[in-house]
Amino acid sequence: MDIRQLEAFVYTAKYQSFSLAAQKLYLSQPTVSSHICNLEKELHTQLLQRTTKALSMTPAGRRLYSYAAEILDLRHKAILELTSQQEATLHIGVSSVPSLHLLPELLAAYHAQAPEVRFRTSCSDSLDVIRRVSEGGCDIGLADTKTAAPGCGFLPVTSDELVLAAPNTPHFREYQQQKEPLRALLREPFLLREDNSGTKQETLYFLRNMGLSLDELNVIAVMDDAASLIRCITLGMGVSILSRATVQNDAQSGRLLLFPLGQSAFLRRLYIVYPSARRMSEQTRRFLDFMKEYYQTGQRQA
Repeated sequence: MDIRQLEAFVYTAKYQSFSLAAQKLYLSQPTVSSHICNLEKELHTQLLQRTTKALSMTPAGRRLYSYAAEILDLRHKAILELTSQQEATLHIGVSSVPSLHLLPELLAAYHAQAPEVRFRTSCSDSLDVIRRVSEGGCDIGLADTKTAAPGCGFLPVTSDELVLAAPNTPHFREYQQQKEPLRALLREPFLLREDNSGTKQETLYFLRNMGLSLDELNVIAVMDDAASLIRCITLGMGVSILSRATVQNDAQSGRLLLFPLGQSAFLRRLYIVYPSARRMSEQTRRFLDFMKEYYQTGQRQA
């Protein structure tokens, strides 16, 4: 039994797919199958039940999975703690809203306290941030949604209001005179965030509450970059539902008009995404403790 065999087994069981496990491990599918076959031979028991339609763990497989997952977690933690370069660098995954709204001030505050720490940040959608923390690709994350991701915890840190943003033109300024302009605004050309965006998920929730579906909107673009989407709105392409924090400066400078959604349900939460205790390095633990104190003391408000 070796680490490669355990990785192949855990990833295959986790994703219920040999091909997905191979993709995540950067191996060929036959190699993954071979690792699991050799592991079953060594243990003299079947670990995975294979059929043409499904893949599941046997009772023996479920018992091994808990041990194997813990071994891999401990291995990951040992690498982080014993490799000086990684120990000195925090890998932070962040979605677009926290990237603009939380991250710069947070990093500046932590740098003032721990100037020896180096940071490496990567921006993607919320679900990708959560996935990377879950799989060990990032030490910690900031996201605008939460899921039931294995091995992850979520700590709400601040609130974020969603608004409908529109170009500041005479046509859209007329909507400001209406008592309830939202339904009419939603008939305008609409720019939408990508599928894995937390903002996209909240937009769909808002539409359901309005008794509308996405098919009823005139969606002219789906964009994965929030800054580009905002720029398109300022140029008059259409409207979108976005975080107030990301568009406030454009509104104050007169480039955008903001229309509140009018429901407290759209004061959503932003979250710290952190790995389970057994996978967390001491460096990550110190940063997490700092963030907890930072937001509890009210140094940063939404």
